[in-house]
Amino acid sequence: MKKLMIIDGSSLLFRAFFALPPLKSALGTPTNAVYGFLTMLIKLYEEIKPDYIAVAFDKGRQTFRTEMYSEYKGNRPDAPEDLRPQFSLIQDVLKALGICVIEEEGYEGDDILGSLSKKFGSSDLAVQIITGDRDNLQLVTDYSHVFLTKKGISDMLEVTLDNMTELYGYGPDKVIEMKALMGDSSDNIPGVPGVGEKTALKLINEYGDLESVYENIDNISGKKLKERLVENKELAFLSRQLATIKTDMDLSYTLDQFVQNFHLGEVKPMFETLGFTKLTPRLASVMGAEGGDTEDFGGLFSMAEEIKIEDLLDASALTEEFYTEKTIGVHIITDGKAPFRTITSAFINNGESIIKLDGSHNDKLLNALNGAKTVVTTQSKELMEVLCHDEPAQIRFYDDGKARIYDVSLMAYLLDPTRTNYGYLYLTERFSVPSIATGSVDVECVSMVKALLAMNDAAVKALQDESLWDLYNNIELPLIHTLLVMEKNGIYIDPVKLEETTVKFKAELEAVQQEIYELAGETFNINSPKQLGIILFEKMNLPVIKKTKTGYSTDAEVLDMLRHESPIVEKILAYRSVAKLVSTYCEGLSVLINPETHRIHTTFNQMVTATGRLSSSDPNLQNIPVRTEKGREIRALFYPGEGFDTLVSADYSQIELRILAHLSGDKALIKAFNDGKDIHRFTAAEVLGKSQDEVTSEERSHAKAVNFGIIYGISDFGLSRDLGITRQEAKNYIELYFSRYPKVKEYMDNMVQEAHETGKVRTMFGRMRELPDINSRNFNRRSFAERTAMNTPIQGTAADIIKLAMNKVESILEEKTFKSRLLLQVHDELVLEVVNEELDAIQTLLKETMESIVALHVPLIVDVHNAENWALVK
Repeated sequence: MKKLMIIDGSSLLFRAFFALPPLKSALGTPTNAVYGFLTMLIKLYEEIKPDYIAVAFDKGRQTFRTEMYSEYKGNRPDAPEDLRPQFSLIQDVLKALGICVIEEEGYEGDDILGSLSKKFGSSDLAVQIITGDRDNLQLVTDYSHVFLTKKGISDMLEVTLDNMTELYGYGPDKVIEMKALMGDSSDNIPGVPGVGEKTALKLINEYGDLESVYENIDNISGKKLKERLVENKELAFLSRQLATIKTDMDLSYTLDQFVQNFHLGEVKPMFETLGFTKLTPRLASVMGAEGGDTEDFGGLFSMAEEIKIEDLLDASALTEEFYTEKTIGVHIITDGKAPFRTITSAFINNGESIIKLDGSHNDKLLNALNGAKTVVTTQSKELMEVLCHDEPAQIRFYDDGKARIYDVSLMAYLLDPTRTNYGYLYLTERFSVPSIATGSVDVECVSMVKALLAMNDAAVKALQDESLWDLYNNIELPLIHTLLVMEKNGIYIDPVKLEETTVKFKAELEAVQQEIYELAGETFNINSPKQLGIILFEKMNLPVIKKTKTGYSTDAEVLDMLRHESPIVEKILAYRSVAKLVSTYCEGLSVLINPETHRIHTTFNQMVTATGRLSSSDPNLQNIPVRTEKGREIRALFYPGEGFDTLVSADYSQIELRILAHLSGDKALIKAFNDGKDIHRFTAAEVLGKSQDEVTSEERSHAKAVNFGIIYGISDFGLSRDLGITRQEAKNYIELYFSRYPKVKEYMDNMVQEAHETGKVRTMFGRMRELPDINSRNFNRRSFAERTAMNTPIQGTAADIIKLAMNKVESILEEKTFKSRLLLQVHDELVLEVVNEELDAIQTLLKETMESIVALHVPLIVDVHNAENWALVK
């Protein structure tokens, strides 16, 4: 039987955009969604092998459904800026590949899918619908199957008449009946308020369809449910209309128009411009291109032919001879989340042969890592974490001071820290190494481990060319061990007090919600920007600060500007603050507690921020608000664990201002720090022409805002907003500041000029950040890049210093076999749990080590405190 594959183009492009890290062509065109779409297309061709293909797209937001219900899809935000141009780009690419692209005014892509499948599906032609939208399950028939994207851009679920009821509890004929009752928040289909999926399924399974539900309304149990159904009957029938995919569009296409006709000569130059050269031969192979020779593409196909699973060696071949004094590449596949993640398989390449191990051979893998001359991988921290649950020092990172571990993804991060992902596909592109994508996981892993050694050579050379090798070798590589130790240690949390705090916060949330309802004069969804905007700007007539394409803006900046307009605004801000603490920390922390130790093991992310700062996740312990009472209540839940007596915090004081003084060389600023002055009082006195004794607390506060604002390139507008003064006053203040600290102004100007000339800036330790928008014609983009040029060297240097310090502290703790141990790094603060007999020694160690870790023109000052919980420790 022949096959027609119909792709939901809009759905798959969205999914590809969010699944892959940002990519741009040499001309700066965003391309990640298109790249992901094409890699998915290759996989679909390999698995489905279609005879015919068409791709359907939405055409604008206005359709016959918005005419029925103006709020249909009204809650959807605009597509991200980098995604928008890729809609037209993917259509151009598909047309160049000879694939039929269809979009119709007034209809959605789903309607095209439905109409094509109804028109062509038959006993002679199977229709395969590819989509990420479960609405399309209503299109499943004997002849039409729906392939749902489940995860990323590679995992798909085939839904047929035979398995749909088993998978979802209902068949295709029940999809729109379900939507009529439960609605669909993603499309803003209202349904019957208060009726969820379980209730809808129960009603439809019992009565069959919407008409029958209402015909039997008197038999439905539950007074409240019956009331909701009766009151919202019109809404239910409207929702069913909105959810129904049209299958009778007048589409005049014939099957002949869906025969794909890919001509290599047309596609190759387009893909070269986009930077997709490695995709060209893969597409040519699966689509059967005309007019080209696939041997012209860097030997990719010869590499593919070399990869044969039957040639893999098994674990018995992993002898010392295989790895001793050799460089080996290691690629692992893991299962689960830290700290309980396990290895399912590992692939080791010594440049000659490849061995595959399963999770039962971790000891052999560990021996190979320590026995090899060097180890190349892309997941070094994960690899160490899995192999060294109990003792992170089990793996040697250096031999005589020379690095043994080469992490290609970490090197790529140092070369371009602005990305969100450093996966295999990106690395092969970044380091010009062939990659092979196939349907076989094992073949892909073999391809990966074969590529690692070639990637490493290119990555090391790139780091050396950019003078980044010392940063990798002296800061980032030893940091992997330090982070593993902290993650393994975890931090103790009192589960009983956590539950008490959760109950308390939820009660406060309920109370604030009621106050908001009373001030508004009605109940509404406080979490809905649309409903909140109507209350604030239409019912209460507050001044409109900002509008978006979907309505009034109610973001934090807008609400902050409206604080003094109505008491409801303060209540809404309070509600949002408590709600975030409840969801992120009260409820979020409870599921992450180790039930045996009552410890929480956060994951420290080394390759996330563009400045080099660490971040943490699952949970994020760096974002607990430290300056609010409720934030401190969350911190107060963390204690020293069993066997330890106190928590100790060591925090750099005003490190970024001290770095600014050092980098700028400003004599007045340097003297103030060297004399131990209160820098904010000193600045206020300098700017205002007063003695320091005459400076008021408000004037000191203003100077503090300027001191820290200068680091981030604050404008007169930003300062006027922050301090509640006029823009002219703010402008005068900034000018006076620079007249007192002229070298600061000179330094900032030099940084911006250097960025304009070189396209990048660096920290004291060579950490690099490229600024592609620094010479943009777009004022906002250029201005942001200029502010980034001012800030990155300062913030990045602070990140480097704390990393150096924590590495040194951990090294001394291990060398002197202290029982006390390092738990957390939060911005400029280290947190340890300490036993009383070591308290004085640990506090001295922290202060001396952190203050002497680097020599600046001004002293580094560290505040060290201890207390019974994290909130009291500062």
